[in-house]
Amino acid sequence: MNLSCNWLTYIFFVGLLCMQAEAINRRPKSEIPIVPNKAKVEASIEMILPATKKHLDQGIFAVSIPQGDVIFERNPDQLHVPASVNKVFTAYAVLKKLRPTTTFKTGIYAKGTISNGTLTGDLYLKGGGDPSLVSERMWMMVNELTRSGIKDITGNVIADSSYFDQEKNPASRPKYLKDQAYNAPIGALSFNFNTTTIYVRAGEAPGKPPTVYTDPVNSYIDVVNQATTGKTGSGNSIVVVRTKFVEGDIGDTVLLRGSISLDSKELRFYRNIVNPALYTAHMFKTFWEQRGLKIAGHIDEGIVPPNAKQILEFDSLPVWQIIWGMNKFSNNFVADQLMKKLGADTWGPPGTLQKGITAMGDALEDIGIPRNSYQIQDGSGLTRDTHVTARQIATILAAAYRDFSIAPEFIASLGIAGEDGTLKNRFPNSSVQSLLRAKTGTLDGVTALAGYLPSADNEMLAFAILLNDPRQKHGRMSGWADQIALALSKFTRGKDAPIRRLAQPD
Repeated sequence: MNLSCNWLTYIFFVGLLCMQAEAINRRPKSEIPIVPNKAKVEASIEMILPATKKHLDQGIFAVSIPQGDVIFERNPDQLHVPASVNKVFTAYAVLKKLRPTTTFKTGIYAKGTISNGTLTGDLYLKGGGDPSLVSERMWMMVNELTRSGIKDITGNVIADSSYFDQEKNPASRPKYLKDQAYNAPIGALSFNFNTTTIYVRAGEAPGKPPTVYTDPVNSYIDVVNQATTGKTGSGNSIVVVRTKFVEGDIGDTVLLRGSISLDSKELRFYRNIVNPALYTAHMFKTFWEQRGLKIAGHIDEGIVPPNAKQILEFDSLPVWQIIWGMNKFSNNFVADQLMKKLGADTWGPPGTLQKGITAMGDALEDIGIPRNSYQIQDGSGLTRDTHVTARQIATILAAAYRDFSIAPEFIASLGIAGEDGTLKNRFPNSSVQSLLRAKTGTLDGVTALAGYLPSADNEMLAFAILLNDPRQKHGRMSGWADQIALALSKFTRGKDAPIRRLAQPD
């Protein structure tokens, strides 16, 4: 056998595959070289996490981005639940299909006459899916609207959420999730991530009800305070539940029970809301009236009529900035809003998760990931019905890194080890602190970590670690994933190892 010819043949085919941006997915395993330090990496990972560990499904894949060769693999093509690492797929598809500077549009329409600062008629808020419409930006939108000349509204404020479908809570989400903030509903007209914060302070004396605040203050949430203040040192047993007595038709009820100690610090609870459109319209009314302006009518839902006049179009933050927040803090609401926006912009409104997933499939096929090779149910990964492979994740990471039209925004959105986001408290004082950038994923029995890290030779690696085991706590598996990433960072080709410069896709 002519080893020299075989090596030249390998170089030719790897270069050709890189030119086609399919270097990771389609390279025959027989062509993967043994690199100088690969055996040590494999031995280290085997000590951390044996390949035969009982009940643990492992999918691990690490590849050199500049050279295209595999550094480590274990079950790279086996489907696993990725949890929030699924947001890597969402971020890539949205940046590629919608572009980083795309914005969401919130339209404000008037039906009636405007005279001497008074709108005699109704005001319509038509949502475009903006996930960045938070308190500060609501203030900005109201401020812009006041410059249109409207000061008072004699009619109603009507919320139009028809740009998306009306599935607020995807069926694929676990049924046990209820009012947790990370399970916030989706809606074309949404505010503050469709969540509210409940602050509880002890009352003036034992037996007195505690003082309760909602943030932001609004007329949508009704607080029922059945809690009491306990004596000093009695401890806290406060339970805060967002009930569904009225299913959001009028507003939500937040019920407080239990006791707060007289000497307790302020307690804080995050809860989602039921009806995003009504919540947003109520908040608009709150901000409007805080300016000393008036709305005589009530809040309702409806569709902007054809004869209504648009008086303002309010832009969201750009998509790149929204994706930054999504990945840094693993925001499920933002991810699914982005997915429906992708679907609406690609296939027309109303935006649906399925339309978005179909559009995502186009972006993935362009980098060699076939539609029938994965199952993705949403944009967030807040489901056990999504299954992807470690190789697919690394393929996306490598493709994004090589594509300068999205690379700066995509890479910057990932958490920085030991510094920020969901990685702020991981890898402290390690050799990869401030260097590793990755997306985390966590569900009961699921831990995932995927991103970029430099090797010991400062060679950039794309890696994906998927660990699934219903018997394990995610905290323990997160430790394993971190140790595996550290082992990969020790990879070196050695002084005598040839450094190959392969052509990259245009």
